[in-house]
Amino acid sequence: MDLERARNALRRLHLPAWLFYGFAEANPLALEALDLSGRHLTRRFAYLLPARGEPRLLVHRLEEERFDHLPGRRIRYTRWQEFDEGLARLLEGTGRVALDYQPGGSIPYLSRVDAGFLEKVRALGVETVSAAEPMLYLQTWSQADLASHRRAAVVLHEARDAALAFLRSRLPGSPPRELEVQQVMLRVFEERGVECDHPPIVAFGANAARPHYAPLPGGDAELKRGDVVLLDLWAREPGGVYADITWMAGWEADRQALEAWRAVAAARDAAVELVRRAYAESRHPAGWEADRAARRVLEESGYGQYVLHRTGHNLGRTGPHGSGTHLDDYESHDTRPLIPGLAFTVEPGVYLPGRFGVRSEIDVYLHEPGPEVTTELQGEIDVL
Repeated sequence: MDLERARNALRRLHLPAWLFYGFAEANPLALEALDLSGRHLTRRFAYLLPARGEPRLLVHRLEEERFDHLPGRRIRYTRWQEFDEGLARLLEGTGRVALDYQPGGSIPYLSRVDAGFLEKVRALGVETVSAAEPMLYLQTWSQADLASHRRAAVVLHEARDAALAFLRSRLPGSPPRELEVQQVMLRVFEERGVECDHPPIVAFGANAARPHYAPLPGGDAELKRGDVVLLDLWAREPGGVYADITWMAGWEADRQALEAWRAVAAARDAAVELVRRAYAESRHPAGWEADRAARRVLEESGYGQYVLHRTGHNLGRTGPHGSGTHLDDYESHDTRPLIPGLAFTVEPGVYLPGRFGVRSEIDVYLHEPGPEVTTELQGEIDVL
């Protein structure tokens, strides 16, 4: 864990301490922040990180060695009574802490600490606030991260090009199936040494109207004349950060699909422009603002009822979906700011059940002066 970065975030936000709490896999935010992911923890722990001074760890004696990388004084327990007593000692002299929760559960990505633990902390006379903003500073990228992201994006574009070339090679005489196209992209991933948490999406025609559709053996579709083709692919270098794109093509796609695409592309550009304007005004916009800017375009174009998801998500390290600010005023009201150093997707889509779906997805990195689109910007649906 980068303790100094976390402490700098606390000092910047005038927070005296951050209380990390977890049980098993219930709080992935704490596990990622404390470099505990994959360590097979089965008991409760609490780690108090003050803005200044020595950290303190409340840990079960069975699992103490798994926390050897964390500095600070140890408070050990085995019985539940010892846990309660240890928590009081852990928080002694601390009047206010940040916790991984969100009042009212309004941003579910952050609601990782259960109400019972929150009650215990408050019963000790400690004020609790959401760790939403300090968590953002742990999600920012270094220049090495950004370079790794750029290399991963190059591989995604190579995989996309290979998929499009394969599709064209099979038309019109021998239309391929979705899984065949997926395998083409996975081979590029393997050859170029990148990894993904699950295979890319390849969706033809009506399947593209299902945003999280996954082709399965024996159930994937064959491409038909008039179909759109949706390619959604994401990857990272081992140990790096993710890149994530969606690209559209069509085999004589009909006029309605092309019109829907133009609205989606305009919505995508509106979200980026809102962030660009805000930075030009020396302001860091909230995630909900960018989502609303994109969705306004879709609603005014008559596609509001066909929107099924937020406009974009934070780009992560352990998965394509990170824990930073999302472009969301649809599934949740994400009030967190889009601060420099964060990266996110912009991926509006419209989905007409049983007919087609279209989505455009790009990646954006936030420099101090403003946003940079780090992936290719699709102008029109590619013709197969």
